[in-house]
Amino acid sequence: MRTIKYPKNKENLEFYINGLLNNTFTLNQVAYITGYSTRQLTRLKSKYQKVGHIAFVNGHRGIKAKNKITNDTKKKIIDIYKTEFWGFNFNFFSKALGEFYNIHYSYKTIYKILTDADINSPEKHHIHKKERAHRPRYRREHAGELIQIDATPYQWFSWCGDTNYYALHGAIDDAEERITGLCMTENECSYGYYDILEQTIEKYGLMIDLYSDRSSIFCVTPKEKDKLTIQEQLAGLHEKRTQWQKILTAFHIKQILAWSPQAKGRVERMWRTIQGRLPWYFKHYKIKTIEAANEFLKTKYIDIFNKEFAIDREKKGVWRLPPVNWREMICSKFARTTNNAGVISFQGYKFQVEAKDISKKKIELCIFKDSIKALVDGKFYKIRPLENFTSGIGETMSESLKNVIYQYMYTDAKKLSA
Repeated sequence: MRTIKYPKNKENLEFYINGLLNNTFTLNQVAYITGYSTRQLTRLKSKYQKVGHIAFVNGHRGIKAKNKITNDTKKKIIDIYKTEFWGFNFNFFSKALGEFYNIHYSYKTIYKILTDADINSPEKHHIHKKERAHRPRYRREHAGELIQIDATPYQWFSWCGDTNYYALHGAIDDAEERITGLCMTENECSYGYYDILEQTIEKYGLMIDLYSDRSSIFCVTPKEKDKLTIQEQLAGLHEKRTQWQKILTAFHIKQILAWSPQAKGRVERMWRTIQGRLPWYFKHYKIKTIEAANEFLKTKYIDIFNKEFAIDREKKGVWRLPPVNWREMICSKFARTTNNAGVISFQGYKFQVEAKDISKKKIELCIFKDSIKALVDGKFYKIRPLENFTSGIGETMSESLKNVIYQYMYTDAKKLSA
């Protein structure tokens, strides 16, 4: 039977305690009337016998609380928020106060100080539309079983007047909510996704499944599926695949495509958290370039995020060991056939494959993040553009190589063809 808990009734409490002393009432009767437990009433009765009416006076009356916040401290907290954290949520601010300013108070205390000063949390200003309820997808049980990837454009450097949007690519483990890779570029592109895949494999290994949205870098649209090139038809393919899908196939990683943003809940929550915190770290450490941002992300911020939000699972992870040459597998590949002189054509450029006996040979042109190589019979060879060398990526790379790499690595990934 459920016990009903009544509010404490302090009126006439002394009368009932006297009743207990005179045996007019029982403990259970007084407990029912006043809302006090029998144990509390027993202590009050004993104390009343010793000190009388003072037994009902709170012992802390007139004593200043040891943890009471002074007006000077309140003013300091408000000033720090207005000058250093304006626009950031209160939860992050309360934690940063302890980490960077040695001011340690609970979130509720900080919230009250700021709201009393007519400062509202930015999260309160968001208008949440009532959306259709989605059936929750349960978290995977093992680390490495499923990785979610995505990219988000945001004004990361607005603190220094740079209002441009830059794309942050990220990968997060579904079971542990642990970030496995972050990379920032000017826009969402192959380079960003290749980089976070490299980070994940290097630190953890190969995942079983990989979850993403349906942008054109991850999958081919239904209209384009049947539009195979001659090389793809000769290779025996029945439908077109993106470069990303080819890489996952080579690693034996199962691709799962989401139908809505709600289906990628882990990575979407990660973006909300990062957008609410990372810009402050950039401001604090005076970071205002993509190069400096990527250095900070990989050496510091991933660990900061995982230390606070990652979940350590009791069950062992299911990460797989990658092949020895796994780095050479993360690239965009294009089938070509050399002419009698060992030359291939690609995107209006001509390249000489620097290998012996290369005449009329089927090769794969492999575009990496910072180089282009020819894969011939399982071995990589350098290629040389048939033009005058000009300044490009590095001192010895021609403009044509630079243009090809930029086209397939740094331009908007959603505009790339397979």
